[in-house]
Amino acid sequence: MTGPTPRPHLPRGEEGETLIEVLVAVVLMGIAFVAVFGGIGTAIIGSVRQQKVTTADSVVRSAAEEVVGRPYASCAAGYATAPPPTGYTVTVTIEYWDGVGAFVRSCPTADTGVQKVTLTVRSTGPHAIGDLTLEVVKRESMPS
Repeated sequence: MTGPTPRPHLPRGEEGETLIEVLVAVVLMGIAFVAVFGGIGTAIIGSVRQQKVTTADSVVRSAAEEVVGRPYASCAAGYATAPPPTGYTVTVTIEYWDGVGAFVRSCPTADTGVQKVTLTVRSTGPHAIGDLTLEVVKRESMPS
């Protein structure tokens, strides 16, 4: 009977890595890659949303400048604005000062010369943002 064969003695530093050590290293690198790529994806989505907010803000301010620049229209059906960029819609709502202390949606029998124009911009498509609203009070010019 012969006993177990002795393993040859390896020089120091040549023992190598075990399968468990390699698996642990691969799992740790996988976790790190998922974290990095998840962070990059979140940053991209946040950047797209911020770009939409900035564009919507620019659209609503441009529409407000157009409304302010147009002459006052007594009991106006609406104020036209330039078409917004693709993916955005602009809604214009007009309320009239009733002369007592409130704005109402319907034109009063005697127009008091004060309107509240509400401009609302909505984005569509992926990563859409909520409505962005700006109110402008428009007054009829008084003759001098």
